[in-house]
Amino acid sequence: MKVKSQFSIIAAVVAFVIAVSNGVLAQTTTSAYYTGAWSAVDPWPVYGVHLTLMPDGNVLAWDSTANGFGGAANKTILWNPVNNTKTELSSNQSLQGEELFCAPHTQLPDGKVFTVTGTVGVADPTTHIFNNQTNQWSLYQNMNTGRYYPSSTLLSNGNILVTGGSYPSDADTPEIFESGTWRSLSNAKIPFALPKGFIDNTSYFPWTQVAPNGKIFYAGPESSLRYLDTNGTGAIASVGDRDGIFRDYGSYAMYTTGKILVAGGGPAPKSTYTIDITNTQPVVSRTGDLTYGRRQQNLTILADGQILVTGGNSNPNGQDGQPGSQFDLNTAVYAAEVWNPSTGQWKTLASMAKPRQYHSTALLLPDGRVVVAGGVCGPCGAAGHNEQNAEVFSPPYLFQPNGSPAVRPTISFAPDTLNYGQVFSVTSSTAASITKVHLIKLGAVTHATNFDQRLVPLSFSTLGTTLNVNAPANANLAPPGYYMLFLVNSAGVPSVSKIIQVGGNPSPVPPPNVKVPLYTRQSIQSLNYPTYYLGETNSLAYLKPVDANSSDLDKSSATFKIVPGLANQECISFESVNVAGTFLRHQGYRAKLNQNDGTDLFKADATFCPKAGLANSSAVSFASFNYPSYYLRHRNFEFWIDPQATDDLYKNDATFKLVTPWKIGTDDLSGLQSFQSLNYPSNYIGIGQTDSLGYIQSVSSTSDILTKTNATWNVVPGLANSTCISFQSKNNPVYYLRHQGYRAKLNQNDGTDLFKADATFCPKAGLANSTAVSFVSFNYPTYYLRHRNFELWIDPQGSDDLYKNDASFKIAPPWAP
Repeated sequence: MKVKSQFSIIAAVVAFVIAVSNGVLAQTTTSAYYTGAWSAVDPWPVYGVHLTLMPDGNVLAWDSTANGFGGAANKTILWNPVNNTKTELSSNQSLQGEELFCAPHTQLPDGKVFTVTGTVGVADPTTHIFNNQTNQWSLYQNMNTGRYYPSSTLLSNGNILVTGGSYPSDADTPEIFESGTWRSLSNAKIPFALPKGFIDNTSYFPWTQVAPNGKIFYAGPESSLRYLDTNGTGAIASVGDRDGIFRDYGSYAMYTTGKILVAGGGPAPKSTYTIDITNTQPVVSRTGDLTYGRRQQNLTILADGQILVTGGNSNPNGQDGQPGSQFDLNTAVYAAEVWNPSTGQWKTLASMAKPRQYHSTALLLPDGRVVVAGGVCGPCGAAGHNEQNAEVFSPPYLFQPNGSPAVRPTISFAPDTLNYGQVFSVTSSTAASITKVHLIKLGAVTHATNFDQRLVPLSFSTLGTTLNVNAPANANLAPPGYYMLFLVNSAGVPSVSKIIQVGGNPSPVPPPNVKVPLYTRQSIQSLNYPTYYLGETNSLAYLKPVDANSSDLDKSSATFKIVPGLANQECISFESVNVAGTFLRHQGYRAKLNQNDGTDLFKADATFCPKAGLANSSAVSFASFNYPSYYLRHRNFEFWIDPQATDDLYKNDATFKLVTPWKIGTDDLSGLQSFQSLNYPSNYIGIGQTDSLGYIQSVSSTSDILTKTNATWNVVPGLANSTCISFQSKNNPVYYLRHQGYRAKLNQNDGTDLFKADATFCPKAGLANSTAVSFVSFNYPTYYLRHRNFELWIDPQGSDDLYKNDASFKIAPPWAP
């Protein structure tokens, strides 16, 4: 089998037409447009207990023994949904002597299938790999802990996380397979794993998904919601409650980025819920109720973005240890239902022929149909319903009102692989009709759980027959691996998909967002060239050396005003202090300074999102807003945006420090601030507690609150001239620092022009150090605010070093914020 071979659009459409004409579809009346249609029941060589869609479009299916379950053997087939052929793997291929029954399974980024545990001995530490190139199973490396019914989750870096399962008791400790070994998350014990002798399955198949923030979100089956941090020895945090229902053998699906639908399980409730994890705190909302309560059902994301539910039973006493926990023929649910994310409502669809409950599965196929298989257990067999067969559901979107096949969008070209943040082209003769483009992860399902199931919406633009599509920004949104690319037209009809490998070599996970001070001037210092700064020459951005002896032009070109991002205010833009309205932007990946032309493209090019420094988390890196996997970096002293890389050189080149600006301006000075003496750094501009006169006062973390408050000022536009500033008292906002008889003091604003002029000072680059600031009296423009003998005065500008140092101050965080 070759990974790159897959269905052509023509073959899939022809297969659908042949299926209709040969009666493979049970019925194709006009009702199919409204309720869909089921195929005839198709015998299989195995019970469909485990299904995985492979990168070539075939379906991998296995059970355990020739009788379906309960022995140390494994029976595997590959099913071709286009021509309905089933290929049984030979005994050496199907791993005789090993047992993979009830094994959670996850598809690796390269298309191989990774399984965890089995049933033999129950506490099974084994793992296995199915190689999709050779069609061979092989035993892999044992976990640290034997488990039964855990979950496996593909992480954004391509590693595998295993959580939950039952005894022994340390199955409550998650573990990660990375670099050929297992790492236990000893500080992230999940409190719901059960000791030996369990019965109620609390830790069976935890519902775990990579969240947009890079952590692992736990959505069920119990009602407590949690985040798992997989770094180091791990950490677990509770973040609320879902709905108070223990939904064992329920299902979940991430139907769009950071939003999860939960349905069924436990006592077969009709209620369903959505969980929004796009913000810090999950938001749980009740959505529409099912027509039929269910447990042992399957949720499947459809090609158009709706969600299908199939199978299960509605026995309200169906929790483990109660009648109906595995199978109840009297309450079997045959009708499918579909949930519309836009309306939050469920609609009842056509009914399948067989009861499919415990050990049943459902899987989306590349042509937009859904295969439903299995249903096997002791009570199932006792009732005559061990289902060694499958049915295929064709959703309503595959039909026209008269019951004939729908006219579908087409994909004539799409790439085989995608990188994160890439803009890629899709050629389609139906491009003008396309309203949605999305990726759906290839399914891997057992026990009502489709591991890693998610839909990733993609933004796009249309030009003729070409769709220019934005790939997922990073691996938190779409963990690496194979996805089906679907186009959906304005009638809600999806194309046959193209299977694409996303992030084949997993891209580095982006660092967390950080905040930087807005509306301030900053200089951007290189981490690996600390005497060099982001600067500009002839409108191009360079890494340039700047020091106290540099020209005023060099200092100002290495100074930027940080403002909210032009395209997104959660990010930032760098505005030139030399020419208002000129911003740092990228164009052809080169960083340059251009005048804002007001276009959306310019705004996006000029917006950067601060992240924890790639080389040093206490520094900062800047991700491009519209190329989110690209970072601002210097190479050969030129600034570019380049794709994130993992080598040390890249990390250092893309990491910076925000430092005191080389060119001081009034826009640095606003809000609460303290002002540190340059030559007495433990002293700050303040007011005496008894005489209201200005001093430089000693202030430290142990100072009393009055001392700290007296050394804190609210910097406001100058009372006499708004291009300068005034120092407003934090304690009493009608009092300002002013000079009178050349002495600085705190007085109440009497509203006179004289007071306003005396209380206005104009910031200048520091006389002793241009990274500091000096304050010129507004009405005595050759006099500077300075300290002498620790008292504050305004004195005529002097040229000696003592004067320059006495008249220079550092802008500091407020002592009394």
